Amino acid sequence: MSKAKQVLILAVIVGAAAAGSVISINPFGGSSVQANQGGRSGIQKWEYCAITRASYSGGNFGGRGTAVIRYFQVGGWNEEIVEFVPDIGQRGEYRIHETGALSKAIAKLGDEGWEMVSKEPDIDKTTHVTIFYFKRTKQ
Repeated sequence: MSKAKQVLILAVIVGAAAAGSVISINPFGGSSVQANQGGRSGIQKWEYCAITRASYSGGNFGGRGTAVIRYFQVGGWNEEIVEFVPDIGQRGEYRIHETGALSKAIAKLGDEGWEMVSKEPDIDKTTHVTIFYFKRTKQ
């Protein structure tokens, strides 16, 4: 057998073994496809939301941070505003307000059973907003 045939056969065997191990390790196997197909009984359904904005408003001594949670629904969305008012010693630093509001919103969603699934930076780079996406099983 020529050396080229031996290398080709070895490459096919290694490729098949690698493909087989990826398929057996994949935790999403066939279940992710089934979970996304609606209309069947016993299929898990999800609801989604996102933190779409964290911002600062007010002056140095009365400022507050806000974060906007957007709950997605079939007919559109609903929004909820989470506010963060820092301790007296933290006032004056607007980033603390934004970070505090974002932290409070993330903790609130975690307490309600939401799981963070991804984050995406603002595409146009003008508002400097990172969007955080969450999901949970429909109740």
